[in-house]
Amino acid sequence: MIYYFAAMAHVRSSLQFFDSEYPFNVRFFDEVINGLYENEQKLSSLITLFSLVAIFISIVGVFGLVVFDGEYRRKEISIRKVFGSTTTEILVAFNKSYVRILGICFVPAAPVAWYAVDKWLENFAYKTPMYWWVYLVSFATVFILTVCTVTFQNWRAANTNPAESLKSE
Repeated sequence: MIYYFAAMAHVRSSLQFFDSEYPFNVRFFDEVINGLYENEQKLSSLITLFSLVAIFISIVGVFGLVVFDGEYRRKEISIRKVFGSTTTEILVAFNKSYVRILGICFVPAAPVAWYAVDKWLENFAYKTPMYWWVYLVSFATVFILTVCTVTFQNWRAANTNPAESLKSE
């Protein structure tokens, strides 16, 4: 510690010798690096927050779409029930269309996400690999949430009495 103060005093006197008007502002490299990583941690927190908000909005959007579609196709569900379809067959038919939409949306989203993350990771001194299974896990998570939402909402429509849904309004 004594050497630290002695070295700082020597640097200050040398700077005064060459240019007495130049300000003596010392910043250590580890402090600069820590400042950069603090910015990255703040950015990471913001990305996490906005990702959670986006996920919440998308789940609410899927839920609203499923509610609208279920009410719109209520008579179709009732006719299917009259013709002998089981609740499981009706739920599979509904889920199939939403899973198809999910797959169509995931195909362009995965390369865009990979490219964005790859460009972001180029800014770091130490590289970390991007694993393919991260995209698979994210797709599986969205898939499970979508299927659960569709199944939960359409279960009620598939189990109602067909006679009540087919009454003319």
